[in-house]
Amino acid sequence: MININKVLFVLALIFNGCMQPDTDDLWSINIDAIMNTEGFARSVTIEGSNAYVAAGQAGIQIWDLQNYSSLYDFKGYTEGGTFLEFEDLALVGRDTVNNLLFLSESNQDVKIFYFNNNENLIYRNTIMSARTKDFISFPSNNDQFVMYSADNDDGMKWHFYNLDTTNSFGIEFIEWTPFGGSEIYTPGKPQGIASDGLGYIVMAVDQLGVELFSIDSLGADPILVGRVDTDGNAEKVTLTNTGVFVACDNAGASYIPIENFSTSKLSYSFARDFTVDHIAISEDIAVLSLGSKGIALYDISDPESPIEKGIFPIGYTYRSIFWEDKLLVCTREGIQVVSIEK
Repeated sequence: MININKVLFVLALIFNGCMQPDTDDLWSINIDAIMNTEGFARSVTIEGSNAYVAAGQAGIQIWDLQNYSSLYDFKGYTEGGTFLEFEDLALVGRDTVNNLLFLSESNQDVKIFYFNNNENLIYRNTIMSARTKDFISFPSNNDQFVMYSADNDDGMKWHFYNLDTTNSFGIEFIEWTPFGGSEIYTPGKPQGIASDGLGYIVMAVDQLGVELFSIDSLGADPILVGRVDTDGNAEKVTLTNTGVFVACDNAGASYIPIENFSTSKLSYSFARDFTVDHIAISEDIAVLSLGSKGIALYDISDPESPIEKGIFPIGYTYRSIFWEDKLLVCTREGIQVVSIEK
């Protein structure tokens, strides 16, 4: 177990030229394990104790979080009898109801694979557009799901997808076909999207800030609540029960209460000295992915006034996700399993 103590964090703050918090009130972290993916760990999603990692040129990898061991490793897939290697997997999603994996390479469409926790990764078909920046999906029932995507050209896209099985000359063809849904144009350039699947969808639209939409039910037509500008370019969004945390690239981060989208249009900026690529939230903890500077921890007990609790130079980071009492950080060295000590 690697202990990253507070002295190192204070030194990192000094060299980065950032305002220093009270050193007696800093949090600390322990790196419990590192799951060494061959490629850069760009994103991760969790199913039970399994981690599905989009590992750039190394493809999709599945890891057991109980003992941090590799279960499956797919560097490509077969389509029409031809084996195709993944070039730069950046996004991964999992539908446990329909046993699906959704995979997207950088700025590409979304590919659907059937995966039932065995050695077979079976390609079904491709959906959305070649300008997909981010997506989120929800199973609506067996043989059906809904997907929302942030399309860098066309705005927000969403569809229901049904399982469609046909037979031709004794050969079975299986794919997921869209029905319903539509797209909503935005003058901004969509970069990130998040939703609770029940009441809200939020989308980062680059220089124009953040757009919030309301939905009556899963797959219902989104209705624009409002748009709030942020400092810098809104890149990724994280939706909570009370508001939206926004990764604003080289302008740091922002928090926008839900009610502000329809009233004051105000956002609350923090971490302005950093380039923030992604924000993970768990209760009163915010974890900011800072690229080459590692991660930063913030106390968000008052989300309108976050308090910095430490900068941790653990390598180049892309994003993170909480799993049970651990934090999984996507880095160029692999997935780092981190414990946070307050």
